[in-house]
Amino acid sequence: MIIRKNPEIDLSAEFITSIWRDNDATNIGTNDATNGATNDATNDATSKDYLAVNKRIIDRKVKKKVRKRMTEQQLQECIVEACYVEHSIEELAKLLGKSESHIRNRFITNMVADGILLRTKPSHSPGQTYMTNPKLDK
Repeated sequence: MIIRKNPEIDLSAEFITSIWRDNDATNIGTNDATNGATNDATNDATSKDYLAVNKRIIDRKVKKKVRKRMTEQQLQECIVEACYVEHSIEELAKLLGKSESHIRNRFITNMVADGILLRTKPSHSPGQTYMTNPKLDK
């Protein structure tokens, strides 16, 4: 079984770098073929933890940019940056200190129509979340 250490996360630049390393000492003499189910479960749990850590990091970074009075352009930039990981309208409203209806009506609807944001579920699904379109030129 492969056991992974926690990632090393570097926040020194404008982007996030995560380095995952296998713990070589635990891999000696193991047979990955016999531990396939265990590895899948471990990797799935690790990837969920990784996404949660990234979401907290991105939220902290966006929170530093939020001001009481911001232009629509600044708010839109914060939404794009926050949505590098999935966010619901409720989470965005709380993060930006705005009402859900304001975020939905002034930003999300237009940004989805313009292709800036993508829905992660079919339209009007409960628990809808949004992500930044990976095809956007930065």
